[in-house]
Amino acid sequence: FNTVDGASGWAAAGPLVLYARGEYQYAPSGPAPTQSMLNFFNSTDGWPTGPALPTASISRFRLLDTYLGLTLGNWQFSFGKNSLWWGPSNGGTIIFSDNALPLNNMFTVNRVSPFRLPWLFRYLGDLRVEAFIGHMTGLPFQTTIYTGATAPTLIGQYGKNLHPEPFLSGGKISIKVTPNFEFGMAKTTVYGGPANPLNITTFLDSNFGRHYHGDVLGDGRTSADFAYRLPGLRNWLTLYGETLSEDEPSPIPYMRRNASQGGLYLAKVPGISRLDLRLEGGYTNPVAFCGICIYYNGQYNSGYNNDGRLIGTWIGRAAQGEQIHANYWLGPRKRIGVDLRHRTLDPGYVPQGGTQNEVAVNADIFAGPGFRFTANVQYERWQIPLLATTRQSDVTASLQIAFWSTPHKH
Repeated sequence: FNTVDGASGWAAAGPLVLYARGEYQYAPSGPAPTQSMLNFFNSTDGWPTGPALPTASISRFRLLDTYLGLTLGNWQFSFGKNSLWWGPSNGGTIIFSDNALPLNNMFTVNRVSPFRLPWLFRYLGDLRVEAFIGHMTGLPFQTTIYTGATAPTLIGQYGKNLHPEPFLSGGKISIKVTPNFEFGMAKTTVYGGPANPLNITTFLDSNFGRHYHGDVLGDGRTSADFAYRLPGLRNWLTLYGETLSEDEPSPIPYMRRNASQGGLYLAKVPGISRLDLRLEGGYTNPVAFCGICIYYNGQYNSGYNNDGRLIGTWIGRAAQGEQIHANYWLGPRKRIGVDLRHRTLDPGYVPQGGTQNEVAVNADIFAGPGFRFTANVQYERWQIPLLATTRQSDVTASLQIAFWSTPHKH
C-alpha cells in the first residue's frame, strides 16, 4: 500500500504571507525494468542503456507548495515552491499544470486583479498577466546539441540530477474579451544546465528564440487557450480548448502540427439540476508533425518533466485521450462523482502502442466543522506490450481525511 500524510498552514502580516504544505510519502519497492524498456528509452530519447535495477521503496518527508509572498497594490510576488494551472482543462492543462511537483527556487509575479490598457487597446478587455522562473529537478541527462559544439555529447548519468540543473521560465497573458469569452496565450522555455549556463544573454536568447548555428538555444513552447459560454446556454454550457506548439512564437498558425485538447462543461444537466457533466479529449501526436516530438527536445532530452512527471497534460507524449467526469451534488459541499478515461498510445512512439481504460467512483464530503472525507475506487484495464505481454487489470482504492483547525478570535 501507499500512504501520504501531510499538513499545510499559512500566516499573514500586512502585505506578507507565508504558506507551507508538506507530506510524508511512503511507497513499496517496484520491479526492475526489462531490457526492452531500457532499449526504448535509448532509442527514443537518446539515453544510454541503463542498469536494470529495481525501484527502491520510498519513505520521505517532502515540502510541496511552500513560499513567501508579498502583495504590492494589484501585484503579488512570491518565492519558493508554487503550483500553477495555466488553462481551462480539468485533467491537466497542456502547457503548465500541477501534475508535476512545484519547481524549486521559483520566483512568481502575478497580477491578481485585471486591468485595461489605455486608448483603443481598452477594447481588448480585461487583462491578467503571470510570469515565473524556477529550477527543474530530477533530470538526469542533457546534450550539447544546438550549442555549436562540433561533436555533441551526452551529459549526465543514471541516479544523479544534472548539476547545475536547468531552469524553466514562463509567462501567460489572459484576456477577458467579453463576459462570456476569455482567451489566453503562454510561453515556457527550458534553458541553463551544464551545456548552456544561465546568464542574461542566454536568458534573453532562449526566451525570444534567437538562433545559433541554425538552431534555437533552449527548449521553447507556446500555447493558446479559450473558454466560451455558448449563446442561449450562458449559465449552462461552456466550450473550451487549448493548443500547444513546439519551438514556434505562436501556436495559432500551426494547428495541424500542434498538440491540442478541449472539452465541454455542462454546469447542470437539464432536468437534473444537481448533476454536472464534463467531456474532454485531446491528442499529442499531430499527424502533420513528428509524433514523438511534443514535450521533447534534442538538447534537453530528459523531457518536459519535473522530478519525473510531465508538467503538461495527463494524456502524455504521443497519445490520444478522452475522459468524462460527472458529479451529483448532494449539497453545496457534498458530492458523488463518476470518472471514465480512455487513452491510446501511438505505436510510432511506444512499440506496438497500447491502450488504457479506467472507471472510478468517488465521493467528497465536508462533514461538520473542519472535517473533509474523500474516497475513491478505480478499476483499470490496460494492454501495453512494452510493459506486459497480456492484458492487465487492477483495482485501487484510496481514502483521504482532512481537518482544518478553527482559528481563535482575539
